Amino acid sequence: MSKNTACLVALLIVISGCGGGGGDSTPPIEAPCDLMYSIPFLSIAEGELLNPLIPTVGCGAVADWGVTPVLPGGLTISPIDGTISGTPTTAGTDDDYIVTASNVTGMTSFSLRIQINPPAPCALTYPLEFVIAEQGAAIRPQTPTVGCGAVADWSVTPVLPGGLTISPIDGTISGTPTTAGTDDFYIVTASNVTGTTSFSLRIQVNPPPPCNLVYPLSFVMAPAGVALTPQIPTVDCGPVATWQVSPLLPEGLLIDATDGTIFGAAITDGYDEVHLITAANAGGSTLFNLRIRIDPIFTFKTSPTTGTYSGITGEGSVSLGLALVEDSVNPTFPTSISGFNLAIAHEEFLLTVVSIGPSAVVQALNGGAGPTFWFQDTQGAEVVIASIFSFSFPVVLMQFDTEQEVALVDYATVPAAFINQAGPVLSNFEWVLETPLTPTTNDILVVTELAQGVVPLTIDAEVPLVRSD
Repeated sequence: MSKNTACLVALLIVISGCGGGGGDSTPPIEAPCDLMYSIPFLSIAEGELLNPLIPTVGCGAVADWGVTPVLPGGLTISPIDGTISGTPTTAGTDDDYIVTASNVTGMTSFSLRIQINPPAPCALTYPLEFVIAEQGAAIRPQTPTVGCGAVADWSVTPVLPGGLTISPIDGTISGTPTTAGTDDFYIVTASNVTGTTSFSLRIQVNPPPPCNLVYPLSFVMAPAGVALTPQIPTVDCGPVATWQVSPLLPEGLLIDATDGTIFGAAITDGYDEVHLITAANAGGSTLFNLRIRIDPIFTFKTSPTTGTYSGITGEGSVSLGLALVEDSVNPTFPTSISGFNLAIAHEEFLLTVVSIGPSAVVQALNGGAGPTFWFQDTQGAEVVIASIFSFSFPVVLMQFDTEQEVALVDYATVPAAFINQAGPVLSNFEWVLETPLTPTTNDILVVTELAQGVVPLTIDAEVPLVRSD
């Protein structure tokens, strides 16, 4: 064998030995690569179900999934495909998490930031949707209720009326309004990093209501055609925005829309009404009852007098002159009068009626014969008198431009009420507009020459009886 042939044989033996043995050959395992999630930053609210985050990964198959640090409570990573899913249970987390996909050959990683926020506030509600406040008066605090997540911030738009504030802690609106005249809607917002909830609140700030409305008189009277003495009211507290009167004033009288003064001259006699005067603003109102009468003015009164009594026997007496006078404001002053009727009451436990008669001037009529018609009666505590001065021509008339007595009534004391009395005893006399002793409705009346019946004013009397022994 040649030298070259020997070398070739040796080489074949070597080659044959290297490929021999008959066993399987396993290719090397490739490491995972290019791990990716769809977002690098996950922000989610506590209690909110996460839309699963499914990663993509290249190169070699993943044998193991890991994450450092441990995911927030409620979130998990799938050991199969690395999907992150679940519902976070605790707010306040904000960290970077390293997710690793690996096998025996190697690994690939992805940094994912996860922030767990509280739930957004919801269902914000205040006790009232419409708050009516008064300037200078503290409002009832309006404390809201709110559901879901904790509130981090409270805000209101537009700015609340002066003097009112919103608590940065719980959203309570409180305070004392300083300026009247506002009426707006305010949007209150409760918010945190996750979201907001809002409530629309209307707040109206009114001035203090007027109070203590008072007119100089509660009863005013004037004849038709005569200017009423202006009745200028006073009113306290808040400013008056409007003046109203009900029922309407008689024709010719007016109420000033600025200050409530009642003035003018009524057109027609025979008016007598109680009017309700209202002074009001947006905050409220105050009222006053004013009686207005339009008629000629006459007045029945008693002449000044004093009675006497014995403290030993209790016997005594008092004479009462019943007088009439006309007010000079009447357009027909002095008005001619053709007759009258009246009724006056006394205190029965003190006095009894002894006699009734016309006064001296009335008795002098008709040549001293007295009035043509004279009626008198007494029952219990009431004395009733009616008179027509003359039925024949020429008609006899009287004028009362000065105070004149028309009747005299004599009273005796009730002894039991005066025995052992020492000082003055006061006895009251009251005019009676309607008495059961007559069928008429107006038992106090003055009849003019033109047969016009006018109800006069009356002044009650308090007469002293003094001890004489």
